[in-house]
Amino acid sequence: MITAIKNTVKTDSASAIFDKTFVLSVFLFFNFMITFRVLLISLIPEAELIMEAIYELIIFIYLGYRLVHRAQSGNLRFNSLEIYLVLIFFLPFLASYAAMLEFGQPIWYGIGTFRDFYLIFGGLIVYNMLRNNTVSIELVERMFVLTAWANVLLFYFMTLFTNPAQYQDTGLAGANTAKGGDVYYRFNMAFVFFGTIYYFTKAFFRKKPHLMLYGLIFFVYVVFFRFDRTSIAVLVAALVALYATALAPRRQMIWLLGAITPLSAVIILVYFANPGIYSKYYLMFADAFSTLGGSLNAEGEESVRLSELRIAYEYIEKNPWIGNGKVSPRWVEGGYNYFLGYFYQSDIGFVGQIFMYGFLGAALLYFQFALAINYILRIKHIKRNVFLVTLKFFLLALALDTITTGYLTIYAAQSMTPLILIYFFYQKDRILQVKIQAENAAVEKRKSHLTHRNAGITSAPSAQ
Repeated sequence: MITAIKNTVKTDSASAIFDKTFVLSVFLFFNFMITFRVLLISLIPEAELIMEAIYELIIFIYLGYRLVHRAQSGNLRFNSLEIYLVLIFFLPFLASYAAMLEFGQPIWYGIGTFRDFYLIFGGLIVYNMLRNNTVSIELVERMFVLTAWANVLLFYFMTLFTNPAQYQDTGLAGANTAKGGDVYYRFNMAFVFFGTIYYFTKAFFRKKPHLMLYGLIFFVYVVFFRFDRTSIAVLVAALVALYATALAPRRQMIWLLGAITPLSAVIILVYFANPGIYSKYYLMFADAFSTLGGSLNAEGEESVRLSELRIAYEYIEKNPWIGNGKVSPRWVEGGYNYFLGYFYQSDIGFVGQIFMYGFLGAALLYFQFALAINYILRIKHIKRNVFLVTLKFFLLALALDTITTGYLTIYAAQSMTPLILIYFFYQKDRILQVKIQAENAAVEKRKSHLTHRNAGITSAPSAQ
């Protein structure tokens, strides 16, 4: 009877744990999907916007509750990350004020157009759950990986079994003569970057080359299906940096020699499957270099971007410090286009950020990468954790991506969430460091005690 009761209790406890873990896993999955805005470029962008609005309401309620709770408990000391998040919270207000000065837009329209920016605080919810031991960092890691697989499998399915041409010239799909004219999906690549870097990191650190095959599933999509030169370039740069820093020189050579044969096989197979693909790559990157050189012969998107750069430089000169803000299409039809002709600040990367926020606001926005570097350099004891190293190089890829895109504002949580998780690792490392120092001090104290004791024993006969 007692045994039966014990078994029942164990079963109920296991069931409760499973249910709790399942619920938390589902929450983390939706947190990452919504805050990274994965479905914004999909067949259901309206559903994404509705989910974002609901989650933003939850975030603001949560932030208000946390602030009141901390005030009541007398805990209003903010750490460096929280101070930064407080400052970044008011960045849309600065941009809204700038838009009022330059274009006459009422401030509330400006703040409203930055509504999605506040999804960055979804990462803060995850951080507080980690700090309160509601979830473990291992569970967060597993859900990051699961979300990456959900993304890449969805993208492969859409690419292989549907025709993107039916969505051409929409937010979902497009074509460019510089890329061969083929229509391709414009899916959000953030989690595909993560999946690639994660499995390459795991393969290097665990010395299991077969894990690279999982990474190649993600990598192949970026290179041969997404067909975006910026995505290819930043991902390759992150992988090269990982390879150069994660492996000792001797192991670098071993891994390189081991990779030559399968890579050559992939290159040859792709050539026979699509003989014209490499000429498309040449045209794609050659057109980009001609644009960087200011060539007047740049085609399609590139000539448009040159025009947008000229407009941006003109307005940066007018308002260098606080920028020109963001014009809401709800206030005037077309947003910026109403005043500037064809102009999207997201097309011109970091120049677009300076246009919108000014040098002061852009410096504050990009300061997140300096913070991440600071935390990473100060981690001593767990710096070879696979998830931490993945986050580090994932953030590097995203930072490089912002040079030519406006994702730092459109998809603000993509970089802010990794920063927040890196800070959690930094805090965890500090606790471990204090523990190690205490243990070392205790050992030294015992050694000192034994030394004095032995000295007393040896000196006793002399006294007699």
